Amino acid sequence: MKGILYAVGVGPGDPDLLTVKAIKTISMADVIACPAKGSEPGVAYQIASKACSGISEKEIIVLSFPMKTENLITAHQEAAYKISEKLKAGKNVAFLTLGDPEFYSTFYYIADIIKKEGYDIEVINGVTSFSAAAARLMLPVALGSEPVMITTGEYTPFDGTVIILKAGGHLKEIKKKASESRKTAYMVVNCGMPDEKVYYSVQSMPDEAGYFCTVIVK
Repeated sequence: MKGILYAVGVGPGDPDLLTVKAIKTISMADVIACPAKGSEPGVAYQIASKACSGISEKEIIVLSFPMKTENLITAHQEAAYKISEKLKAGKNVAFLTLGDPEFYSTFYYIADIIKKEGYDIEVINGVTSFSAAAARLMLPVALGSEPVMITTGEYTPFDGTVIILKAGGHLKEIKKKASESRKTAYMVVNCGMPDEKVYYSVQSMPDEAGYFCTVIVK
């Protein structure tokens, strides 16, 4: 019998935000696959380990994904091969991903390869970084018929709420454009993590921040 590949969203940082279904899936999986931090299991694994005590006893596949786009195709193929070998052996594999697998996750590049090999795949949704950030700010993302745009990097003028993920390297420009648009910008860095930082205005924001940076402009 072939194993099943599960994509498990572990949320943005706070282990208490793992869903019951995510914890159950991790607990029943035979193998845990996760992106690496150096040669060790990365942030997603560290978050999950605080909510699932038995995870350290499971077989772990640590997957390396380089930042350079030209090297990613090979990395995705290698990751898919490692996972498919476990599935072929009848083992269920839980692939851990930050936030929700549906938002900018590496998982789907691998899933496309795995799916062609005839294996079953299931997705376990997780809490997104922007919904957790909005809750931390006590800020409604949308009210009534207010439209919402979710994007990455740069700020795009929009008649509604703009949510910018991975905003850390573009903050100077985002701050400038938000001010010119006479809108209020809010930011959460490392949401749910021990070093979380929250900002309630453009004036209080730094010009640069780390990768796990979410900006909400209203």
